[in-house]
Amino acid sequence: MASSAAPAGTVPITILTGFLGAGKTTLLNAALRDPVLAGTAVIVNEFGEVAVDHLLIEAVHGDMLVLTTGCICCAARGDLLTAVENLLDGRRDGAMAFDRIVIETTGLADPGPILNALLSGPALDRGATLEGVLTLVSAVDGGATLDRYDEARRQVVLADRILLTKVDLLADVVTGAEGAALLAHRLAALNPSAIVGSARQAGAEALILLGTGAQAIRRMPTPARHLHHGADAPIRAVTLEAGVVDAARLSGFLALVQDRYGPALLRLKGIAAFPHDPHRPAVVQVVGPLLHPVRRLPAWQGHDRRTRLTAILDDADPAALTSLWNDLFGPPAIDRPDAAALLEQRSSAAGLFG
Repeated sequence: MASSAAPAGTVPITILTGFLGAGKTTLLNAALRDPVLAGTAVIVNEFGEVAVDHLLIEAVHGDMLVLTTGCICCAARGDLLTAVENLLDGRRDGAMAFDRIVIETTGLADPGPILNALLSGPALDRGATLEGVLTLVSAVDGGATLDRYDEARRQVVLADRILLTKVDLLADVVTGAEGAALLAHRLAALNPSAIVGSARQAGAEALILLGTGAQAIRRMPTPARHLHHGADAPIRAVTLEAGVVDAARLSGFLALVQDRYGPALLRLKGIAAFPHDPHRPAVVQVVGPLLHPVRRLPAWQGHDRRTRLTAILDDADPAALTSLWNDLFGPPAIDRPDAAALLEQRSSAAGLFG
C-alpha cells in the first residue's frame, strides 16, 4: 500500500509501470532532476531510454550513475531482480547509501511476475519491503489500450496508485475533462482500492513517484452512472469488511482463497484489525500465490478502524468469495457452515500473522 510508512530500517520498493506511451520516461526525466529524490535508487531499463542530463552526473560506476541530486540511477539491462539485489548488497556493505528503491518496468510488462519474484526472492531477506505499484495511464489513448491489451488491464488492477497522464493534451477543455473523468471511472471500477488521479501541478513528478505529498495527486471526479466495458468484464473487484478479526482465522481464510481461486486471484490487499494489537493495523497483501510478509503500521489513519480488504479476481465468481468471508467473519446465522470445519483443511496456515 503505497501511502503506508515502511518499518524503520527497511528499504521500501516502489514499482513504476504503465503501457507504452503512458509517460513513464517523461516522469522519470523530470523526477531525476529533483533533489527530492536524494537517497533514492532508481532502476531503469536502459540509460538510453531515460535522458539523464550530463550536468547531473557526478560519477559513473559500470551500470550505475550517481547524480548530483543525490539519486542513484541504475540500469537493469533486463534483469530487475539482480539489479535490486546488487543495490541492497552495496548498501549493506557501505558502498552506497540510499533509503528507497524505485523500479521502472517496460511498457509491455505484466507487474504480477515482478511482484511475485520480489516476494519470493532474497530481496525481502536483505532488508527490503514492497511499498506499492504506481501505474501511469495516458488520458489520450488509455481507454483504447485497455480495450486491446491484457497487460494494460493487469497494470491497472495490480496498482496501488493510478496516475492519469497527458490530460493537458486532450483537445477540447469540456469534452476532454469528461473523457478523462470517464476513463478515471473505468479505472476505479477495475481497481476500486487504488487512488486514481492526475498530477496536481507541474514539478510534482518526484513527489508522485515517491508517493509523498498529499497535494501531489488530484483525485479525479467520476460520473454517477456506472459504465460497462466488455474488455474488463472478466476482472471483478470484491470488497470485504469486518471489525476486529482473529489473526489465525484470517490466515486460514487467505490460504483457502489461494487454494480455491489459484491464478484467478490477481491480488488481495488491505488492512486488518487484530485484538492483540488493536492500535496498529496489519497490512495484508497477496499477489497470486504469494502472501507478502505482514507488516504493522504505526497507527490507524482516520477514525475507521475496521478490517478492510479488496480482492481482484480474473474470470471468477465474486459472490463465492463474499460468501466465504461472511461464513468466517459475518454475524451468526442458522444456515451458516461451521467456521472451524472450513478451516480444518488449512490449519497449517494459522501462523502467518504470528
